[in-house]
Amino acid sequence: MERRRALAYARVGVAYPVGTVVAAAVVAGLLGWDVGLAVLALSMGSAATLAGLLVSETGGMRPPEADRGREQQRGILGLGGNAGPGGRDSNADVPDVARSRQARLRVFSLGLFVLTVALVLLLGGVVPGL
Repeated sequence: MERRRALAYARVGVAYPVGTVVAAAVVAGLLGWDVGLAVLALSMGSAATLAGLLVSETGGMRPPEADRGREQQRGILGLGGNAGPGGRDSNADVPDVARSRQARLRVFSLGLFVLTVALVLLLGGVVPGL
């Protein structure tokens, strides 16, 4: 993996979720709420976002053959993908995370989910000795 792509994934998948959790914990502390419940709410929100993204990307329960004609028609019209003239991808040097809003949301939600699940386990006392 090249350096720019790794940095983009680290920023969106690690730094932003950590900042979100810290901000939620500070706001919960200022409002007098339980920090563990705020982290649990973030975990549930990120899980719901991941589930919604999965359904939107896979098309729910539709078989893969359902979109074949549509993809062929879009390809004939020149509307398929990010290919520019000559079939070259105009954004080939830009990381996926920087190109697609859905990719950023997926990486952010996954990072937030993993972080919040770990924190829920730690704050809930599931992990002994910590």
